[in-house]
Amino acid sequence: MKAKHLFLMGLFLLAGCSLIWSPTATVKKFMTAAQKGDVDTMTQLFSSKAVQKLGADTIRSNNQNFADTAKRATAAGGTYRMENIEETSIPEGKQVSFSYKNDKGTDSIKLVFLLSKEGGAWKIDNIGGPESAEIKADVPTTTVPMLPQEPPPPSTTTTSEKAEPQTKTPTTGNIISGGVLNGKAISLPQPAYPPMGRAVKASGTVVVQVTVDEKGNVISARAVSGHPMLQAASVAAAFRAKFSPTKLSGEPVKVSGVINYNFARPE
Repeated sequence: MKAKHLFLMGLFLLAGCSLIWSPTATVKKFMTAAQKGDVDTMTQLFSSKAVQKLGADTIRSNNQNFADTAKRATAAGGTYRMENIEETSIPEGKQVSFSYKNDKGTDSIKLVFLLSKEGGAWKIDNIGGPESAEIKADVPTTTVPMLPQEPPPPSTTTTSEKAEPQTKTPTTGNIISGGVLNGKAISLPQPAYPPMGRAVKASGTVVVQVTVDEKGNVISARAVSGHPMLQAASVAAAFRAKFSPTKLSGEPVKVSGVINYNFARPE
């Protein structure tokens, strides 16, 4: 009986270790440390091959910038949390992706962590944004999307300019293509500048694909291009837009098109 109890206790401890050292647990520990400004803990969670590739000083510097940006965003935009966490296997180890967003739902960015097992624990090889799926785990850079980056080329189109409409052509399901819809809106609220976007001085044009129903209300919206830190605010603004009902042969129809939101680089 005693041996059985010891065996069961051993299984429990193994299960506990597996939970503690899971890839997702490592990522959560990193994000918690970032919110607290605990750069030492953040740096300790990187793998030895990441350190060999870049050096501990570079990783620590990047982590300091990451923590500073996260702290400024939290101060300006409220509490941030991890949502839609996905853990998948890759040849080199594990990939953990999630959306990091504030409670208001107006500021969001997708982060992807690549991890490998080292000494019984999951360590971070790489951190990236929406394009990080293209980064190989054996090239352990610390490309943190929350760090300042060069802004995209300035757009010549602003939300106040009336874009040249495209020719409307019927499509299936009584939905017509309306092209750029900025100039056709009877109400086009501007998106609030996201705190996290302001922290990294994000700018440029965000293009939001929308569907407008027969009453002129936006019933679906998704960002198709633009700075990741400006997309959530743009989508939220798009849902508040209002259009005049569109008719085809006298019948109300849905309209598919895009709304462009231009963000000037903050001072």
